[in-house]
Amino acid sequence: MGCFDQHLWEFTIAKQSYGAPMDEDWAAPRRDAAKVRLYDVLKPRKTTIDYLYDFGDSWELRLIVSGLRQVDSAIEYPRYIGGEWNAPPEDCGGIPGFYATLDAIADPANAIECFEDYNPKAIDELGLKYALSRIAKRRNAAAARLVKKKSTPDS
Repeated sequence: MGCFDQHLWEFTIAKQSYGAPMDEDWAAPRRDAAKVRLYDVLKPRKTTIDYLYDFGDSWELRLIVSGLRQVDSAIEYPRYIGGEWNAPPEDCGGIPGFYATLDAIADPANAIECFEDYNPKAIDELGLKYALSRIAKRRNAAAARLVKKKSTPDS
């Protein structure tokens, strides 16, 4: 979504929540997302993933993952394949604030200085491709280390 991880977030899959570790008593119990692989929580046919970002602005997204298939070893994953429109800017006030931001941008008389460089119709495809490529390289390096470790005879 283009967020900078400045706020609390969580994923919920089959009534189990995953997120960053928290010590606060008010938070519902959840598993540390860094210790869970997506592969381990996806169901074969369809998995619904609810994502909540910024507990104050309450950005709620629902991802439906279906049609899993074998990976192509010649392709690095994850990868960007396309999209439309830009993500909302960070800290714009949730959905109502985002619509107010779009209204203000559309009316030059109400220009908001902090959003002057924001274009809701532009996607930073190069930035997305670069970020996903970094994740893929890290993932592939970890996989290569695991293969090497498994193939090394015990001494």
